[in-house]
Amino acid sequence: MKKQCCEESERTVGSCECWLDDACIVDMDCFVKTLSSIKQKGIRADLIGSIITHYASIWLPDLSEHGVTTQFQSPQSITNSWMKKRFFVETLVNVLPPEKDSVPCNFLLRLLRTAIMVRVDAAYRAEIENRISSQLDQASLKELMIPSFSHTCGTLLDVELVLRLVKTFLSMDRDGAALVKVAKLVDCYLAEAAVDAGLSLSEFRALAGVLPSHARATDDGLYRAIDTYLKVCLLILVSNYLMNKTLIITRL
Repeated sequence: MKKQCCEESERTVGSCECWLDDACIVDMDCFVKTLSSIKQKGIRADLIGSIITHYASIWLPDLSEHGVTTQFQSPQSITNSWMKKRFFVETLVNVLPPEKDSVPCNFLLRLLRTAIMVRVDAAYRAEIENRISSQLDQASLKELMIPSFSHTCGTLLDVELVLRLVKTFLSMDRDGAALVKVAKLVDCYLAEAAVDAGLSLSEFRALAGVLPSHARATDDGLYRAIDTYLKVCLLILVSNYLMNKTLIITRL
């Protein structure tokens, strides 16, 4: 029975891919119409999601796990390229299946990264963030390390974004194994963010303390992050002291 179901799924995926010819790949409007027809056939949400992630990675190599370039890219001005990316991202958000886990969390994180970079409307960004938060326990550290694209932010990584994702995750009454996974993810993220000299104490404390006490089976990961942060702070103090001392000696 299980083998039969797998064979049926493979045939379904194959038939879906046959419906999407080259014209659909280069034309987003055609793709959306074709995808709508596929949905009406009653195809499972996760299969729809796999089709979307596959072709999205062709349009936007940034969404690919390996960042593979394609033959469909053409040289454009930066402004036109950003406008095209923004259109693609907003369209993709509109066609994503509403079912949870229909699209991998790491793909959503790459989509969010691109959305922030090209400055999509706030509503689209909020939709992606909510989807990520609902399955944050599936996120990888690599994809979670989204850089800050704001000129007013003092850190290299978007720490405020991660804090917001974790808070939304907790608001969904998530507990058990999912909560433990997110706690480990946060501690690993903190250890990476701690090497940034621009990370303030308030930001570090906010992210370290956002999780409930029972979320961590052990505090080893948190202690490592704290140790890294304190070492960076000490290096900054020593560096500033030596710099000031040098300036004083130079003026004498």
